[in-house]
Amino acid sequence: MMPYSGKGDWDFRSADTKEYTHCFHIYPAMMIPQVARGLVDLYGNEGGILFDPYCGTGTSLVEARLAGMDGIGTDINPTARMIAFAKTTDYNLKRLTGATEKVLSYLEENLDSISDYSGFREPENVTWEQLEKWFPAKSIGEICCAIEKISEVGYMRGRLFLQVALSECLRLVSFQRNGEFKLYRMPLDKRDLFYEPLLPKLRDRIERNLAGLRRFSETVSPATEVKIRGFNTVHTNGRRHFPYFPCADIVVTSPPYGDSGTTVAYGQFSWLSNVWLWLDDRAPGALDREMMGGRKSSLEEFGCAAMDEAIAKVAQVDQNRANEVMHFYDEYLRSIRNVAAVIVEGGYSCFVVGNRIVKGVQLPTDAFTAWAFEQCGFTHVVTYIRDIPNKRMPSKNSPSNISGVKSSTMVNEYIVICKKIDF
Repeated sequence: MMPYSGKGDWDFRSADTKEYTHCFHIYPAMMIPQVARGLVDLYGNEGGILFDPYCGTGTSLVEARLAGMDGIGTDINPTARMIAFAKTTDYNLKRLTGATEKVLSYLEENLDSISDYSGFREPENVTWEQLEKWFPAKSIGEICCAIEKISEVGYMRGRLFLQVALSECLRLVSFQRNGEFKLYRMPLDKRDLFYEPLLPKLRDRIERNLAGLRRFSETVSPATEVKIRGFNTVHTNGRRHFPYFPCADIVVTSPPYGDSGTTVAYGQFSWLSNVWLWLDDRAPGALDREMMGGRKSSLEEFGCAAMDEAIAKVAQVDQNRANEVMHFYDEYLRSIRNVAAVIVEGGYSCFVVGNRIVKGVQLPTDAFTAWAFEQCGFTHVVTYIRDIPNKRMPSKNSPSNISGVKSSTMVNEYIVICKKIDF
């Protein structure tokens, strides 16, 4: 029986999840900062190192700096890495403010006269024809103008800051359907009349991000730093990216709930930013196939009874789907083994996971996570159960190993705490 704690201390229903630089950019399935903050407070130590192996846009890394810790994060999505670096780095606020004012002033004077993209150079990673499927011609021209002006900014971090603000605007001025993270366009009959001016949205995000950055800069210690990397923990422990090995006093992370194709399509969400900002030239689904569980192969049982039983039930309904699920957890296990190697003796792993339902079967990711770390010389300390406010999932099931307790999957998250045993 796994030790669970479900007191509601981790729900944070009315918390401001956009304080400091957490306001910088929307992104799918972000861990809220209050969860990361609570875990760092409980299990981290000032002056230590926090590692996030699936860092996304850097929520845990921002919290590491706020707590007086250094941070190292890795993610294979270029857009996520760009945002994470922008949120966690230090800025010369005077130079940054000057750069943003200069760019905004130029755009205010020039965007109104733009009617299409004629006169602009075609972006390197995407064609005009592809862009016309996603944007009005005027919006393509406005974005090109903004990118050209931002590229002239001499202050490198100012350029980064402006790129992040622009990145968030791209979906908002595109034909992208509202409320979708995957790439779905609005109906054809609505596209002819669609146009959203870029400048007001860009200005709002610059002002919002500057306010969050000022508060962050006033709070963090300049003695702390964060490094953002791009290695995949499924394939390597990233030894060369750390100052010494092992070095992480704590891991705070929220891994994918499942393969990107059937859960959150991070690659599709980021495609517009990746191609517009010269970050990545792959097709919309290609990055998702590189993510955990994106490649398929035949596998056998793990030895984790709870997960093996769940996958067997899925196989009774759909063998192909069971194979996909098994492959995701095989790569997840490989990743955990590499992450475990980074953590020092006496250090903690804090994984925020979801127990998704596949073919009517709840997959006990929490139990599997604890089991996987136990295979790597850790002891399972506790699993906290938190409600996720405003999540809408109709399917009802019991959380793993808690008999008779009903819960909607993905309405709950499970915060799995394990400690590396001292030898």
